[in-house]
Amino acid sequence: MGEAVRQLGQGFSTSCLAIFKLKRWKGSTENKSLKVTQLLQQVEDLKQRTTKLQEELQQSHQEAKVLLTEKSKEALDLSDKNATLLVEVDKLKEELAQKDEELVKKREALTNDAANSYLAGFEDAATQASGIYPGMDFS
Repeated sequence: MGEAVRQLGQGFSTSCLAIFKLKRWKGSTENKSLKVTQLLQQVEDLKQRTTKLQEELQQSHQEAKVLLTEKSKEALDLSDKNATLLVEVDKLKEELAQKDEELVKKREALTNDAANSYLAGFEDAATQASGIYPGMDFS
């Protein structure tokens, strides 16, 4: 019976050691399982943040497209307005050139009229003076 008790004691000791190892392994496994759960939660949080950031990026992209479209349209409108104003400026330049030509012609005509009037007055005065002083040389 002593041998049986000794074998029973060894079996109990081996079983206790195995149970201890299993508990330690279970604790280690639970600890790793907790870490895995935490990491999975972090991954899920990162997925949610990534999704949110992608949505914000998409929204920003859409807003940028809308703004770019508006600014492009404004630029085209300003370009069209500029072209229209340039045509109007050219037209006004042509009108001004014509007015300048007319002014030069009128100035020449007025100068000629004044000169002709002065000449006619001088000739009349010379004729009167030659009638009053017939022997005098007025050349």
